Parts: sequence; structure tokens; C-alpha cells
Amino acid sequence: MNDVSTTEILENNKIGVFKIIIPLENNKKPQMYCNDILLSLLCVSGDKSPEELYLHWINGVNHDYKEYIDDVFEKSAGNKQIEIEYPWKHPDGEWIYLRLNGKAIEDNKNLIEIEGYQQDITDLFERKDIDEKVHNIRDPYKFKKYANSHIDIYDEVYEVDLETYNLKTIFFRKSKNKTIEEDGYIFDIIEKHIHPEDRHILANIFMSKSILNMEKNNNAKHIEFRSKTKSGGYEWIRMNCVLVILNGKKNILMYGYSFQDRKQMQEIKKEKEAIVSAIVADHTAVLDIDLNTGKINVLKDQSMSYVEMSDFEKMIDNLTNYYVQNSDSKKILEFLSMENLRNIALNNTKIDCDVQLRTDIFGYGWLRVSAIGTRDLFDRVFILIKNTSSDYMLDILMNQYISKNCEDLYYIDCNTNGFLKFSGKKFGGNNTPKQGNDYIAQVQRYADRFVVEEDQEIFRQKMLPICVLSDLEKHGFCNLSYGIIDEDGEYRRKFVQFQYYDKENNTILLMSSDITASYTLNLEEHRKMKKDVVTDYLTGIYNRFGLEKKFKECIPSLDSYISAFILLDLDNFKNVNDILGHTTGDAALKDVAKILKDNFRNSDLVGRLGGDEFVIFMKNIKTADMIPNFMKRLLKALNLKYENSGDTVQIAASIGVALFPKNGRTFNELYQNADKALYSVKNNAKNGCSIYGENVIYTYDV
Repeated sequence: MNDVSTTEILENNKIGVFKIIIPLENNKKPQMYCNDILLSLLCVSGDKSPEELYLHWINGVNHDYKEYIDDVFEKSAGNKQIEIEYPWKHPDGEWIYLRLNGKAIEDNKNLIEIEGYQQDITDLFERKDIDEKVHNIRDPYKFKKYANSHIDIYDEVYEVDLETYNLKTIFFRKSKNKTIEEDGYIFDIIEKHIHPEDRHILANIFMSKSILNMEKNNNAKHIEFRSKTKSGGYEWIRMNCVLVILNGKKNILMYGYSFQDRKQMQEIKKEKEAIVSAIVADHTAVLDIDLNTGKINVLKDQSMSYVEMSDFEKMIDNLTNYYVQNSDSKKILEFLSMENLRNIALNNTKIDCDVQLRTDIFGYGWLRVSAIGTRDLFDRVFILIKNTSSDYMLDILMNQYISKNCEDLYYIDCNTNGFLKFSGKKFGGNNTPKQGNDYIAQVQRYADRFVVEEDQEIFRQKMLPICVLSDLEKHGFCNLSYGIIDEDGEYRRKFVQFQYYDKENNTILLMSSDITASYTLNLEEHRKMKKDVVTDYLTGIYNRFGLEKKFKECIPSLDSYISAFILLDLDNFKNVNDILGHTTGDAALKDVAKILKDNFRNSDLVGRLGGDEFVIFMKNIKTADMIPNFMKRLLKALNLKYENSGDTVQIAASIGVALFPKNGRTFNELYQNADKALYSVKNNAKNGCSIYGENVIYTYDV
């Protein structure tokens, strides 16, 4: 009775019993034994041999989880309890999810034997409550485990494997303007998708110190950076990074969401403050008129006595009797009539009225009165009053400035696609119409005729009104540099700058200038500075870019000898900055760089990756046996003491070594394996050296 009851319980809960035997001898194959329940779960007949059964099971395991299972099995000696959750592909093509619980039995050193049970937990991962039109879920298992409760908070969740540094997408919101939909090497993705000024922010998360800190303190890292959008621009992303352990492996989970709207609100606030400052600066009176009561709310008025009153009718009398020329009195009265102002308010328009002033200074003067309706307030209108007498002189000055500093100044109405040339001789150095009603077509014709082939695509895109308005809205500016072949067959370089003329009505100004001379000079300076791009600004040795570049260049020339990739991290360096100050810290980094240069050959590559992390690539070593003694001498040389104002800090080094080509053939492979060796030193009191694949920590004799 008890056996029947137990069997029913196992069947009802989809639990099957198994035994797996993995021989450690190369010529023997793994075996698997199952009860009928597990055979049914795996949809396999009982006539298969143990070897065939194991192969059937392991081939169905999701590729990304096979490594988890292999690692756990290999580390399971000593009666360790095992628990693994993984996706398994059913023969009908559907994925099911299994939980493996078991125990390793150490009966024989020549094999690994594991007994336990496996349970079908697919029901736990049903996505009935998820709208797949809104969310793209790449890994349902990890989504359920890590992201299900966050689906309404975050726009995207990723996982980075800290052994391979490979990024995998768990889920993302389809409606978001994101571009990181592919998986791959995290540093390649950073290079492709993150704003150049922000790449270090995300890359630093995966440095040894940051990972150790997250692991030690069990806390998350919160970062902000700009990520590329599908339209080619950038948006601000806030990301929370958490270290987790899944099936025995360390990973970093990255929960991200856009806070671009908040950034834009900050920019809008700045813009409003700038507008108010501009109004105050140009001595414009700003009045809020209540059309029902005729009362005035003076929002701003500097030294304009003709608006120093709260009653609208009295203000008009004051204007006509004391300030406006008699010939314009009727004009201003009609413009400021309640009937006209109500029409302006109802139609949400802006209309100007220029009238001549009475003045004893120049004999004449001008006043511009503008009435502006608002979208939601039909019983209110805003009046702007400005003395424009000085604007005539300003027009002259502006024309002279434009003629000296640019070739063209165009006014473009983005709503109608019309354009008008205010001044200038040529657009981009070539004759174009002074006005027209198809700005977009004119841009395309100009691109076909004059713009060089390599710049045509960006010219066609960036010159379109929709792109210009988008850049002005996001960044406050829109600039473009491009090359042309002029009518004389000469190469010229042009620079175009766009600015708002009237933001509300989508009218913009285009100013074009010739920058051929400065462009040619900058090219020459860039060639001279090219050497500096590959070196670290502080120590003068190679930076990461320079190291990787030189590493790739030297690989084809390596002979049959081995080479050593040496990753060095300073111990206790943080205390130098915190206690003695960053000036002393910079001096320490320079000292370390000099010691490395003095202790290695001129043919070896010496560089600083950032912070207190250094890399040396020793080329063509005859034998690896010489490495331990050499590293001991180097460790001794790197034991340094620094003092400042009575405080003393001692620093040392931890070193991890990977061998080329044994431990890797690429920079990233060697770095990852050297970093693992470095970890073993850090976890063993530091101030030592370890070679990847060896369980030895080398230290110098103090």
C-alpha cells in the first residue's frame, strides 16, 4: 500500500528518480538510469541503453545551461547536495522546465555517481499574465526567476556571464526606442551602443574591484549613461546592476529603464529660465490682460512708464496721448481694441503692430506691440511692448557680421517647407534660389550635384526639417560638417548650423560657412596627435586601446615560443588616494609604470587599463619555468611605501598570468584567464602571483 501511495504522489507531482554515472576515463561514456516516471517525462522508451538514455537527456538540455550542469557535476565530489533548474527541449519541439535534485556519491575516484530525482516545473513558468505584444521575453526561466516582479518597473533586463563576459537578453519592452537586442561580448556591445563619453561608466562595472565590492557588500551598483536609439540619437538610461549566483555561476543582472523624459524636463526648465532672462535683458514689457475686466497684470516692466498702471483703458490713453505719433494713434487703437484682442485670443495667434514714437533724441523712434493668444485661456491675452528703435542699427550690424562670418543665412518654415535667403552670396559655395516652396527637394538636388559621396547620406538625413527639429528639441543645437566639390572642381569643407527662429511655429534659421582652412589644419594636427591616442595620459605607457592594437599587430610575428599575458592589480592603492590624496596616488601610478618599463624588455608591451590595473605582454619566452622567479623579483620591486603629513601607506601587487597560445589566442581570452588567476591571489592574502591552471601562489621572500 505504501509503495502504491508513493508512486501516485511521484506521478501526480511529475517527479522521476534517476542515477547518472560519469566515468572520468576518456574511453568510457556517461550512463543514465531512470524510473518509468522520468522516462515518461523525457518521452523516451525503456529499451534504450544507459548510454543512449544519457545522450537523449543531455542533448535536450538548453545549450546555455549545459555548462551549468557540467560545472556542478564536476564540483560535486564529497557528497554535495545538487540542485539545478534548466530548460529541456521535448521531442515535440516545446520547452519544458525541470528541477534536478540529487547527491554525489564518492564511491570511486574514477567516476562521478549522482542519484536523485527530477521534477517537471513547467507550470511555474507559464506566461498567462504577460502580454507578448508589449514584452519580448527571451529567456522565460530567468525572466520568471529574476524579472517577473519587475516587468512594470524596468524596460529591459540583461544577464552577463562573468566567466565569458557574454551578455544575454532576458526581456525588454517592445515599445521602447532601444537598440541592444542582440547578445554578445559585453565590451563590444558597449563600444557599439553606448555614448563615447559614458562607455567607461558601464565598463567599470565589470572590473575586478567592482565585482569584488558587489560580492563582498552584497549591494547593487546604480549607474546612468546614454544609450543609442533606433533613430541614431541617444537617450538616458538608469541601470541597476546586481551580482547573483545561478546554478553555481556568478552573473551580473542589469535592470534598466529610460529616464530621458526626466532629463528633457530638466532641459525645458533651463530653457524657460533662459527665456525669462532674455525677456528681462531686452527691456520688454510683458502684460497679462484680462479681457473680461480690462485689468492688467504686469508680468515684467523695466523703465517703460507708458505701462505703469493697472487699467487697460488708461494705459491705451497714455500711449496715444504721450508716446505714439498722432499719425499712428488710430492704428494702435484699432490693434488694441477688445474686439481685435478677443479674436487673437480665440484663434490662438500672435500679431505684431509697429508704431512710430514721439522722441526728442533722434527725431524718430519705433515701438512694437505684440498680442499673443493662449491655447487654453480664451479670455486672456498677453501683450509684449518693446522699443525697437535700436533694431535698425542692429540690422546693419547683423548684415555686416553675416557677410564676414558666413556665406548664407536662410529662414526655413518647417510647417510649409518654404525657405527664404536673408543674406549671403552662395549656399555651401554654389548658387541656389533666394526663395522657394520646396526646401526638401532643394536639399536633395544640392546633395546630388555637389556633396561628396561619403557625406551624402548624413547630409540628406541631417538637413531634413524633421531631423533638425528633433536635434534642436533634444540637444538645443544642430550642426553638420560635410564636403563638396565646387563648380571649379575644388574640394571645400562646409559647416551648417541651425537655430530656432520661432520654436512655437517651427521656423528655423540655417547659417552656412566655409571651414576648409581650419578643417585642413585640424587634419594635420590630428595626424600629429595620433600617437597620443594609444597612450595613457598619466603614465605615458599604452592605454587599453593601444594595448589591444599593438597586441593584434604582434600576433602574426610571434615565433614558436610561448608568451605571457600578465595582469597586475595594486593592493591597498585605495588607501593612498583616501589617506594621502590623489596627487600622491598619481605619483604612485607613475612609479609603478616606470618599474614595469625598467623590468621588462623594449619588445614587451606595457600598458595601463585604468585605475590601478596594468597589463604586460611578454613575447617569445623560451620556457614558462622562468616566470615564477621573474615574478618574485617584480613583486619585490612593487612593494612601495608612501608618506604624507605623517601618514604612511604601503602598497604591493597581485598578479595573474595567462600563457599564449595555451590559455588563449585573443586579448579578451587571455585577459579573462589572467583575471581568474588574479582572483585566486586576491582571495589568498594578496601580494603574490598565480599562473592560470596552476594551484600555486608565488610570493617573494621578504
